[in-house]
Amino acid sequence: MQKTISNIRNLIFDLDETLILLPVDWSLVYRELGRLLGREVSSFTTTLSALWGSELYGEVSRLVEKYELESLNGLIVLDDSPRILRKLWENYELNLTSLQSRRSIESVLNLIGVRELFKVVVSRDEQPTRSGQIKLVLSIEGYKASETMMVGDRVNDVLSALENNCKAALLVRRASELENLRKLGLESETLILNSLMEFYSILNREKRIEFK
Repeated sequence: MQKTISNIRNLIFDLDETLILLPVDWSLVYRELGRLLGREVSSFTTTLSALWGSELYGEVSRLVEKYELESLNGLIVLDDSPRILRKLWENYELNLTSLQSRRSIESVLNLIGVRELFKVVVSRDEQPTRSGQIKLVLSIEGYKASETMMVGDRVNDVLSALENNCKAALLVRRASELENLRKLGLESETLILNSLMEFYSILNREKRIEFK
């Protein structure tokens, strides 16, 4: 996989658990969503896709946004991400896709001081799926998929990138995600990373950029 990254010009990052960690109490959120929808909820991403285009979508999004914003005080920056992003910005076009709300994303990016680094930011307000979000980034900027890499912490990020003919990098935050990637036979098509610093180091070997 590393042999194919020399032509990468555009990077698309996931937000939560890739660049930062928002300590949202998802068990509480799922209970609240269950009460709102009148059924058990075990997957936010599945719920978003199912409700897209309906009035309930907005209600669900606003309910979750409340918990996202409340969790900002406990936000954790991962892998010194602001510093790494600033260095990558010197050589790559940076973009962001997230299933957080627009308001939540903007709050996070401003809080960690990196909002100005991203050309396109796509939230669940614009698209409810990662694949759709990537497609929107490509469309807005006119990027070539072959020159674009998605960096995220879930196998769904990898699958969504490949669906759009982009390169994919999996930042391993959970061993189960790597296991699932291997079960799908996608290991050879994915740049597997243990940290953002490792990602920077790999790109550094291609661009010879200096990290100070």
